[in-house]
Amino acid sequence: MTGNSPDIVIRKVKIGYQAKMDAAVLFVKGLVDSQAVNDLFIESMIKNSHLQEKYNLQDLMGLITNEAIPLGQVQSIRNQVEVVDSLMAGNTIILIDGIDEVLTAGTQGGGKRSIQEPTTHISIRGSKEGFTETNETNIAMVRRIIKSPDLLVESMTIGQVTKTDVSIIYLKGIAKEDIVQEVRTRLNRIDIDGILESGYIEQLIEDQTMTPFPTIENTERPDMVAGNPLNTLLCIQSSEKT
Repeated sequence: MTGNSPDIVIRKVKIGYQAKMDAAVLFVKGLVDSQAVNDLFIESMIKNSHLQEKYNLQDLMGLITNEAIPLGQVQSIRNQVEVVDSLMAGNTIILIDGIDEVLTAGTQGGGKRSIQEPTTHISIRGSKEGFTETNETNIAMVRRIIKSPDLLVESMTIGQVTKTDVSIIYLKGIAKEDIVQEVRTRLNRIDIDGILESGYIEQLIEDQTMTPFPTIENTERPDMVAGNPLNTLLCIQSSEKT
């Protein structure tokens, strides 16, 4: 499905009793934390003493999930499309000969731009942090400011080709549920090949596109974003501006 792309790495290993079972580890270079894949994933499976004693396939899968891989977010997948989507999202895939399901572990990493000062919305007194291209980092910066458990996050993927991560953030009890539902509906009905930056979403969900008055705001600053859920709700995309 991915052709012979050179950035897709396939590592073949031997595991199980007397290392007689064939397995393969797949990941995409640049999207994963290479050290985590090698040290916490591949080496753990090869050197785990309990794993070497197992010869039953199902016992092997359970041991890999619960003990051999010291990483979070380990789960099994059977659907081929979900496997490819997980691989392209920066997860590591393990396939074992004779088992009709695969394991996927969260190993996202690779080169990322560090948190820097915003370039368009300069702050004199407030925070000097600006959003990055990583959705998880952006959400974490908002949570550092609003430490309430009522700050809810709903994530989805938009774009048939780019599969861009988009998240809705709102405060339960403050944001009106009918407005939150309307935003969900508008985002879910977006049918487009790719979302490259937040302007795409603005044009696809706003009521009036040909108006001189702004109906949707955007900012690079998490402190400004954190102030919005106190009154309404917001949408964070995996891009620099929100």
